[in-house]
Amino acid sequence: MKIALFFLSIVGIVFSGCKSDKLTMATAANFAPFEYISGGEFQGIDIDVAKIIASELGKELVIYDMEFDSVVQSVASKNADIALSGLTINKTRKQVIDFSDTYFNAAQMLIIKENDERFKNLKTKEDVIKAVNKAKSLKIGVQAGTTGEFYSKGDKDWGFDGFKNAETISFANGAMAVTAMLNNQLDVVIIDEMPARVLTKTNSGVELVDIALTDEEYAIAVSKGNEELLNKINEILRTIKQDGRMQDIINKYYVQQK
Repeated sequence: MKIALFFLSIVGIVFSGCKSDKLTMATAANFAPFEYISGGEFQGIDIDVAKIIASELGKELVIYDMEFDSVVQSVASKNADIALSGLTINKTRKQVIDFSDTYFNAAQMLIIKENDERFKNLKTKEDVIKAVNKAKSLKIGVQAGTTGEFYSKGDKDWGFDGFKNAETISFANGAMAVTAMLNNQLDVVIIDEMPARVLTKTNSGVELVDIALTDEEYAIAVSKGNEELLNKINEILRTIKQDGRMQDIINKYYVQQK
């Protein structure tokens, strides 16, 4: 299937419209293993799912790569047909977009330096929260616009209390946050589980505190009121869950810890 790729760095750019023979997708391709660029091509769980959806709809998939903060707005303003970008369902986003059925269950997790004894031997979510709150002058790295940022800073709409005694520092992506931590600019990083597994696998000197801090659901976003497209997407999702293709995609990208 032919896929057109667009790399956008200008926030708020207006696309040329969603033609009937194309399925336009908004994403932020710096969130492995869900979306990333390798060898000049988009890859990842969300990319593979979008390819199937476009194929089933008989359309050409056109991918717009942008900052994560712009993904939801691009669909809300109808500059893209769909968004797949590890999007967690929540009521704030539901005010401006509609979500498909869930296709992945996710959680926030903590990445630490291997020699950081403050976060060793923790058993529960409550243990992690207590350890973070206990640490003095803690600097937490997050990816801007993600659930991890809301979790760390605190947000009433998301139901997160946040860490009041810590400083939350936002980065364009998780890899930059981990690099900052390794350069002693941060103490820990909070990010979604699957990207956390990739980052701890590909960076020496860090490890994952393998405890879920949240219970989240990823879904595909479409513009408000686009029930025809939403129904078709849900039908395709049900099919690929039932026939095993969805699990095959997840298994393809799943990262075992070191």
